[in-house]
Amino acid sequence: MKSNAEKLTRIDSSLRGYRRSALFLMILLSGGSLLFPRIPILLVGSILGLLASRLKIVPFSRTVWIWGILLLILVISLIRPGGVDFSSLSIRFANFLGGLVLLNTYLCAPTGCLEKDLSWLLRLMAIQAIGTVFLASIAESLFNTILIADASEKTLLFIFNYHESFEGVFLKRPDGFFFEPGVFQMYLNIFLYLSLIVYRRTSDSILALFAVFSTQSTTGIIIALFIVFVEIVRRMGSVGIRQKMKIGVLIFFVLPPIGYTSYLNVMEKISGQARGSSFAREYDLYTGLNVIAQYPILGIGFSHARYLDVSQRNPFADSQISTEAMEDRPTTNGLIYLYYSLGVPIGTIMLLGLLRQKLLQHRLISTVVFILSLFGEAIVFTPFILMFIFSALLIFPKNGDQSLRLLQ
Repeated sequence: MKSNAEKLTRIDSSLRGYRRSALFLMILLSGGSLLFPRIPILLVGSILGLLASRLKIVPFSRTVWIWGILLLILVISLIRPGGVDFSSLSIRFANFLGGLVLLNTYLCAPTGCLEKDLSWLLRLMAIQAIGTVFLASIAESLFNTILIADASEKTLLFIFNYHESFEGVFLKRPDGFFFEPGVFQMYLNIFLYLSLIVYRRTSDSILALFAVFSTQSTTGIIIALFIVFVEIVRRMGSVGIRQKMKIGVLIFFVLPPIGYTSYLNVMEKISGQARGSSFAREYDLYTGLNVIAQYPILGIGFSHARYLDVSQRNPFADSQISTEAMEDRPTTNGLIYLYYSLGVPIGTIMLLGLLRQKLLQHRLISTVVFILSLFGEAIVFTPFILMFIFSALLIFPKNGDQSLRLLQ
């Protein structure tokens, strides 16, 4: 007969498998390629998340503020002038529930499980990113072209994926399992943060840094440099003179090529072939601000169709993108999306929730990663991001216990 220890080990292994599978699926819903079917992934991910928590649910008394905000969003969506788009409302609330399930999963898990699971999963994604660039450089003919939402993408086994914005570029920009590198870099930078600052694993840190740079995302590179800078300052303040000299020598040799690569990337976005991306981001920002200024209190809801209608009547007049490009263009700015959908009051509550999240140890770094990433990616209402927002709205016992493991 098997001992109790062996049985407990098997149970823990099963729960870990459920938990990591749920995390991966919810990440796919948070910026994943449109190739993946949303509803089945949400259902399977939610079931796995509940299995990982052994069907335990965090008490309502601890989540009352979360449910209160969701009820308020629902009421405002129903009474807001301009009609109700039940389709978009249903999609958003399905994502809200997905975020709640994922949060519940990690509240019922041992402390530190989220960081461990993210590190394990994102290490594989970092390898995927570098592998994509390598394989596309030496064996581009192995990749097949597929069409996703009227856009073409190159794929090898649906694991190594990239799309070309410009022909003739030698180093391809990996998409991972996401719809563009700008989303991929956010997760890779989370891996960099965990490897460099939380666990201080040199090999993983180098892997993460190369993976971020492989995306050639200006935002991603800026975030990565910030994370490295923070860790350098932290280590300089806690080591002796000999260690400080070693760090200084390393900076002397590593910083110039990194800085030069970053400079080239930024200049490409400003004045090179990719400058259209900067113009588009500028248009999304200022057009979105026009929409928010017109509907500051209640917003216009989650309907992309209504945003397109309102934005066409309130465009950024000095934009350098073409009139054709303005038509049928949803915003790519997640912060603008947050505020024009919910209005300034509720949007600010949600943003403060993201800034005050309780799942990652270093809020300053998480703030930089999320805010800069959302500035260029409209994924704020997705389960992975919502999990962090909701974590700030939890109610803790009056005895001051701030442990996130609310259920034993």
